[in-house]
Amino acid sequence: MEFTEYAKGLFPFISFGKKEAPYFVELIGNYIKDSAMDSCTLLRRKPDTQYRYINGSPIQAKDAQYLYDHRDTAKFSQWILDRMDESESFDSVCDWLKENGMPGDYPENECEELLTKIILSICGASKTQKRPSSQFEESLDLIKDINTKISTLPKPAKVPVPSIATSNEHAYIGELLKAYGDAEGIADFTETELQTHEEYQEDLDDRRIDYYAAVSVERGVMELDADNLSDQFDVLKEETLDGVKDTARKSYPNGYEKMLSVMEQASTLTFENYLLSKSPYWISSKIKKGVCHHLVNDGKLKWVKKKK
Repeated sequence: MEFTEYAKGLFPFISFGKKEAPYFVELIGNYIKDSAMDSCTLLRRKPDTQYRYINGSPIQAKDAQYLYDHRDTAKFSQWILDRMDESESFDSVCDWLKENGMPGDYPENECEELLTKIILSICGASKTQKRPSSQFEESLDLIKDINTKISTLPKPAKVPVPSIATSNEHAYIGELLKAYGDAEGIADFTETELQTHEEYQEDLDDRRIDYYAAVSVERGVMELDADNLSDQFDVLKEETLDGVKDTARKSYPNGYEKMLSVMEQASTLTFENYLLSKSPYWISSKIKKGVCHHLVNDGKLKWVKKKK
């Protein structure tokens, strides 16, 4: 059935003597949500155009899609029911529905179903009433939209590396010193020993750069002020730990070699649940390795086992 057949078929029963244009406005206005009426292009068209819709001019697919997307089926069914009661046309509408292949048992609902079927056919969808896309397809579209938006996020503000380590760094730096000492056979390796072991001073400097690369992401996530992203640094830490813990459990000649192997493994990780990994600014090898130092701070990683 075409829209014009539908509108003309119900015209004697629900128009209440209105002309075609105002009848069209009332028909469409009662099919869509109240909040959607002001933005509905069809309702803003000139009366002569609305007249032609009743008499055979096709409704465009984009206009039909708007109707479908903003439909209020309960509102429309109630409007039909009220009109049938007011015009005492219940039996006549049932007969009209039966003539057009409908059961005619619940005319208010069947009128809505028939109009929705017509609107969907204009949209280019199936002739049977169904959603134009499955929930799975809509979810995929949502994921694509999220990924596109995330990929355009600006860089997080870079947190500079202070010349003197802060109190937040004491735990992971202490563990690095233990790793250096373990490699050199020095039980109590302190920062003083770095003066005679320049290679470890260079390593420590690199590790602090990595740590603050991760701090930049941690602070950047908070500054995004988005509820659905607020946990992403925690997600990044969890996925990093999952990715390196088997490497950390292996046996090594010393803690320094263990640390290097874990960092090498961290650099290769990919992340499924860390949404910001879709942006090149929010993940890198330095950030991945820096997260490992945060895990050391959290007590989740250690480079040197306690001596028994």
